[in-house]
Amino acid sequence: MANEVLYSGLGNARLSSILHQELQVALTDQAHLWNHPAIRYLGDLRGRGSTAVDVPFANLGGASRMAAVAENASSSNTDVTDTKATITIARQALQRQISDLAELTDSAGLNVAALAQDMVASAAMRFTEMILDVTDGFSSTVGTTTVDLDVDDFFDAQFTLTQASVPGPYVWCPYPVQLTDLQNSLRAESGALQFMPATADMLAIKGQGYSGSLNGVDIFASSLVPTANAAADSASGMWGLGAVGYADGTTAPVTGAGGIVLPAGTKIMVEFERDAAGALTKIVGNYYVGCAILEDSRGVSVITDR
Repeated sequence: MANEVLYSGLGNARLSSILHQELQVALTDQAHLWNHPAIRYLGDLRGRGSTAVDVPFANLGGASRMAAVAENASSSNTDVTDTKATITIARQALQRQISDLAELTDSAGLNVAALAQDMVASAAMRFTEMILDVTDGFSSTVGTTTVDLDVDDFFDAQFTLTQASVPGPYVWCPYPVQLTDLQNSLRAESGALQFMPATADMLAIKGQGYSGSLNGVDIFASSLVPTANAAADSASGMWGLGAVGYADGTTAPVTGAGGIVLPAGTKIMVEFERDAAGALTKIVGNYYVGCAILEDSRGVSVITDR
């Protein structure tokens, strides 16, 4: 036999491969902590005259108790002590550039619109990274370096918060290995102790990254948890309401290319810059945000083997 029309012999009449019509996003951690109730939002600094906001604390709310005073005796003044935490916002940015040729031949969704939309996800993950870079620095710590996390470490952290009278809700953000170490340790436990894994309904309420609940503590695993002890350990944090906070800033109304007006209140500014000579479109995202520990005693760092 000869002269058959075979795929392998068509050469210029066929492509070596084609692109599937839907772009598959590469494996990456997409879990963020925006809007979690255990993280205090300290407001937008636009028009406030500074890049920093001070958060004052005073020993009120019953921190100073009344004392017995005898009849016909005078009471004396009790001092009000106060401290403050400072949050300073700074610019976070991401830039991409795509050619006209890449745009016009796109068949899978890798185009200007997709790159612009990705700026929001990028900002969310940067925010999460900044929060986790803060919550690894609480003065109180539990865990043992280079030793796998276990149930005792988890409860040591929760007990530290409970004994310090920290109000809830509590949240713990472990490195994924810390979470699986906890789950492995739970296998040896008996009795009423139960890990409640995330359900579809809970994910809809709490967002991606929610891993479940143990003894009332929300667990959000993240690969962005920083290292400790020369990268031998993961330094995650467990904290309650008022331990950490953030502030952000929005720009004034901006007129961009093509007369597009970005209104005030736009948290993530996504702008386009055209290079006609190079037939290139640049996409730039800007986000102004700052995170800080507000009250150190309201959190604990959990440092165990990575």
